[in-house]
Amino acid sequence: MNITVTIGGVDKSSLVEWGSFRYEDNVNQQPNTCSFIIKTYTGQSYKPAIGDSVVATDGSDKIFSGTIIRVRNYFEADIAYYQVTVKDETLKLDRVIVTESFDEETVNDIIDYINTNYLSGVTITNVDCDIEITRIVFNKKTVTQCLNDLAKLTNYIWYIDYDSDIHFIAKNSEASPFNISDDSDYIIGNSLDLNSDLSQLRNVVTIRGADKVATNTRDKNHTGDGTTTAFNTDYKFAELPIVTVNGSPVTVGVENLDTTGYDCYWNYNQKYIRFGTAPTDTHPIVITGYPEIPIIVQIEDLGSISQFGRYEFSKVNKDLKSSEDAQLYAQAQLESYAQSVREGSFRTYESGLKSGQTLSINLTDLGIADQFIIQRVALKMITRTKGEWTVELATTQTMGIIQFLQDKLLSNDNLELNEDEVLEKYYIDSQRVQVTEEVEVLDQKEDHQDVEVTEDLQKDPFGAGVHPDFVLCPYTPTGQTDKKREFMLNRSYLG
Repeated sequence: MNITVTIGGVDKSSLVEWGSFRYEDNVNQQPNTCSFIIKTYTGQSYKPAIGDSVVATDGSDKIFSGTIIRVRNYFEADIAYYQVTVKDETLKLDRVIVTESFDEETVNDIIDYINTNYLSGVTITNVDCDIEITRIVFNKKTVTQCLNDLAKLTNYIWYIDYDSDIHFIAKNSEASPFNISDDSDYIIGNSLDLNSDLSQLRNVVTIRGADKVATNTRDKNHTGDGTTTAFNTDYKFAELPIVTVNGSPVTVGVENLDTTGYDCYWNYNQKYIRFGTAPTDTHPIVITGYPEIPIIVQIEDLGSISQFGRYEFSKVNKDLKSSEDAQLYAQAQLESYAQSVREGSFRTYESGLKSGQTLSINLTDLGIADQFIIQRVALKMITRTKGEWTVELATTQTMGIIQFLQDKLLSNDNLELNEDEVLEKYYIDSQRVQVTEEVEVLDQKEDHQDVEVTEDLQKDPFGAGVHPDFVLCPYTPTGQTDKKREFMLNRSYLG
C-alpha cells in the first residue's frame, strides 16, 4: 500500500497527516466521504479550498475521488492545520436540477437523455437496465433524486464511480475481488465477528395478490318484500350479472351510466343491484355472475419450522396477477427468510473491497458457509504505506425476492410514476441591449440686453417736519408713503 493524494491535480501527499486519513464507502447510492488533515509550517503558503478536486490512489488504483466540501482551519504554534472533508462524485449529480417527463422509455434511454442534456464530464458505460417505464415525471429534481426514483421503481441499484461513470445495475450482481476461506489469510487476527438474528425469520408465508375472475358463477339469493329496492351481491362481479325475479329474467343496466329503460341497475363498486320498482312480496330474487376473488397463497417451510418453530408472515402485493406469480413470490420469501439472518464485520489489510459486492465466507472450523453483501468499507491509515480496512457485512437474505421482482419487471410489467403531475417547464430568453448617447455641443453665443434704470428721489415724503414711525425689528417699507422704519439703537436719529 502506498497512498498518494492530489488536490487540484497537484500531489500534496507530503502535507497529509496520515494518521488522520479516513475513507468511507457506503452501500449503493449513498455518497462516500473522505477526510484528512493537511499540515503546513511557517513559510508554506498552501491552503486547501472548498471546491478543489481530490484524488486518492493506491499505486495505480484509484480508491477515491471527489470535491472538497468543508475546510476547518486551526493553529498550534507555527503550524497551520486544515481539516478537509471531501464528498465523492455524487456531488456532480446533486447540483443539477432536471425538469423532464418520459413516456414508454427504458431506463437506459432515460439516463442517456439526462446525461446528454444535463451533465458534463459524466459517462454511463455501466448503465444496464432495459426495463420500460410507462410514464415518469421529474419535476425540479436533482439527478441523484431522478436516479433514486428509477432505482426504486425497478429494484435496481446505482452509484457513480471514481471515474465519474454511472453504474445502474441489478442488485447483488458485482462480486468481490477475493473471498474468505480456510486457506486465505485476508482477515486480521480474530477480527471476524458474525451474529445471527431471528427477528426477520419467516417460515409460513401467506401472500394476497390481486383479484382474479372465478372460473364458476356464484348466486346471491334474496326474497322480495314489496318495499325493498336495493339488494347486495356480496361480490364484485367481473361483468354484468344475470338477475331473475320469481324465475323470470329481468333487464339489468349499469347504475350512473344507464338512467332509464331497465328493470334494475347494477353498482360494481358498492356491490348491489337497485330496482326501479320493489319486487313483489315473497318473490325470489337470484343474482348470478362471475365474482372477482382475491388470490391467496400460503407456503410453509417444514424444515425451518422444525428447527426454529412457526414464524408466520403475510403480505399484500396487488402486482401479483396470477396464483402462479403469488406462489413464486411466496417461495422467494421462504428462500430468503426461512433461516436466520447473519450480520458482522472483519478487518483486513487487503484493498479492493467495495460496498454492494457479494463476498463468500467458507470457514469449516467455524461452521460458516454463506454469501454476504458488503454494506460498508472504511479505511483508516496508520502511515502512508500502512492502512486498515473495516468491512461490514449482511447475508444476502433478500436475493431471492430481488431476483423474482427483477425477472417479473423484465418479463411483462411496465412501470409508472407521477402520472398525474403537470410538468411546467420555462425558459428564460436573455438579450443584451447596447444604448449609445450622442451630445451635440453648439457654438457659444453672447446675449445682449439693453436695460434702462431711472431714479426717483423725494424729499420729505411724509410731509415737512413729519418723522417716521420707528419699529424695533427688521422691517422693509412697503412703499414711499409707508412711515415705518427700522430703528437702530446706536445709529437712528430721533430729532
